[in-house]
Amino acid sequence: MSVAAGAAVRFSVNGHAVVADGPGSRRLLDVLREDLGLTGTKEGCGEGECGACSVLVDGRVVDSCLVPLCQIDGCDVRTIEGLADDARLGSLRAAFLASGSVQCGFCTPGMLASAAAFLESGTAPTDAAVREAIAGNLCRCTGYTKIVEAIQGAIQGEDAGAPGGGEGERTATAADLSWAAGTDDIGEAVPVAPSRRPVVAEPATLAEAMRFLAASPHRPVAGGTDVMVALASGAWDDAVPLLDLWGLDELRGIRIENDTLVLGSLTTYADLRNSVLVREHVPALAEMAAAVGAAQIQNRGTLGGNVVNASPAGDALPLLLATDAEIVAGSVRGERPIPATAFWTGYRRTALQPDELVVRIRVPLTPGRQTAFRKVGTRRAQAIAKASIAVSWRQGPDGAWHDVRVALGAVADRAIRAPRTEAWLEGRRPSAEAADEAARVVAGEIAPIDDVRSTAEYRRAVVGRVLRRIVLEAVYP
Repeated sequence: MSVAAGAAVRFSVNGHAVVADGPGSRRLLDVLREDLGLTGTKEGCGEGECGACSVLVDGRVVDSCLVPLCQIDGCDVRTIEGLADDARLGSLRAAFLASGSVQCGFCTPGMLASAAAFLESGTAPTDAAVREAIAGNLCRCTGYTKIVEAIQGAIQGEDAGAPGGGEGERTATAADLSWAAGTDDIGEAVPVAPSRRPVVAEPATLAEAMRFLAASPHRPVAGGTDVMVALASGAWDDAVPLLDLWGLDELRGIRIENDTLVLGSLTTYADLRNSVLVREHVPALAEMAAAVGAAQIQNRGTLGGNVVNASPAGDALPLLLATDAEIVAGSVRGERPIPATAFWTGYRRTALQPDELVVRIRVPLTPGRQTAFRKVGTRRAQAIAKASIAVSWRQGPDGAWHDVRVALGAVADRAIRAPRTEAWLEGRRPSAEAADEAARVVAGEIAPIDDVRSTAEYRRAVVGRVLRRIVLEAVYP
């Protein structure tokens, strides 16, 4: 069906039924703040980098600035105003207050949402685990030490049978964080503020989605981590309707089929990280997924979206090139496989036809093949790559490398292979001398540019150094 302005979206917020009547492409953040009066959720960057707008959707932390209203139909949303309805989650707020983790308070609602998701995951509250859980939330005032201590204190206090984490602290009550929009279930639709937003087509099946594309131009949207930013910035024509793919389970799933790892295009980074099959057969894919943003992005961003977005810095792209992956496109005319080496045709351009969708990605599982992935950014987390590299090979009985693949990101107008470097490494045994020479060859093969993220000189140097390290690690594991 095609969902335009005026269509009703039914969901719950903090345990209260909501029927929202308005554009399906409106941001969840705007619905919460402007239409429901839940102003505890803040807007910071509007691009999914700061975490100020973090909320829980069906128990998973997400950036509400990147979630279109249409994808919340039937979901349970929890904001800062509703956290104290659960005594366990209220203990987090008490721990934040007691430990002095709050200063200006702007980041606190999103930080508490991430902390609540971490608490409910049951993960042991080690320092590293807590820091990863809040990696998607920026704090400019307090710093993270007190915040980490507060989260650990809340969890350890619970384990000791004392919610709130210490003598003299009190557990927050529902009255402390009451829902600003009221406490009664909403029987009539809440009017969603009008805005210049495209209508949304919401197909019930993959076949229906393909019919939409065959009939007229649509902009597919999956997790929304790129599309919603483009809409908010005015970089997308509002007259072109969106095609919501998020509800199509036909595009989900991870399985082994005929010695091939098959990944549905809606496979999220969180799915890749958590998949036993991925970690067993292509662990570099799980490592790559762990380096993409933080939990808010990993819970929404999809492999298919990364592929179609076609950014030269796309994290998954070098790995798909290095593993000889195949991108399967589908339309009303049928399916066709496209080798990853032929899929990206230029800057943010692909081999897809206007009526095609990426339906799955196939990664062949060659016996004995090893794969390594490295990404270099401004910081260890939440960084767009200055350069990235994926290398795969089979090691023969004599220790020599065979079927070598070297793929690079963010050093050209698209993700590329490095054939000269591959040819030089082919048949050679890894050694310190080979590592040095491979670094020289790859640095001479690429022609990166200077841009806002880095310089050509730095990219050449860092790609060479990282390849050198990968070869050395094969010598000295």
